[in-house]
Amino acid sequence: MTIQATTLSVEITKKVQMDYLLSFPEEYYEDQTREWGFIVFLHGMDMRGEEVTQLSNYGLLEIAKEGQLSLPFIVAVPQCPSESFWNMERDSLAALVAEITSNHRVDSNRIYAIGYSMGGYGVWDLAIYNPNTFAAIVPLSSGGQISKAALLNNTAIWAFHGAKDNIVPLEQMTNMINAVKTHQRDVKLTVYPDMGHDIMRKTLGNQELYTWLLEQK
Repeated sequence: MTIQATTLSVEITKKVQMDYLLSFPEEYYEDQTREWGFIVFLHGMDMRGEEVTQLSNYGLLEIAKEGQLSLPFIVAVPQCPSESFWNMERDSLAALVAEITSNHRVDSNRIYAIGYSMGGYGVWDLAIYNPNTFAAIVPLSSGGQISKAALLNNTAIWAFHGAKDNIVPLEQMTNMINAVKTHQRDVKLTVYPDMGHDIMRKTLGNQELYTWLLEQK
């Protein structure tokens, strides 16, 4: 019997599919030369499904529709399938970011990800596995993979959590933030002392968040 050590090296093409909503600021159509910041917004577990239009009045799109904040961004809101989780859809999400960046006037230096609850976990995961894509991420009510925190050393982070969260303990967020801080300093955490898990509307309704995002590139 002869035993040989060999290495397999092949390219595998994978077909992915994902439903999403896409929103443009009104000024997008007025100035045909301007490039825009781009936000991918990942929803929580209860919005999974096969009916993407239900996301049109949810989260960041709901805030944008109200028109009370300045949101100079292209916004993509994908829908996670019913039986899936965002970490299982990371290839689809990466392909979605690449597709929109290629086909619309996106400032490739200003690509961001915001996610709530399950979507917050998804944002951590997406940035870890695409470390050169996102200028900044904003995870809400979630935690991340502490062992991979070093991969976020070039990504600005502003995280949010409720101190009384009984669904995702605050410790999950603080442990991740502390792990990232050992590799970089552009990290901050806002803790709402009197709030629980549902912090999405309060966080997304803060104009300071979007001003900060545009400063990250």
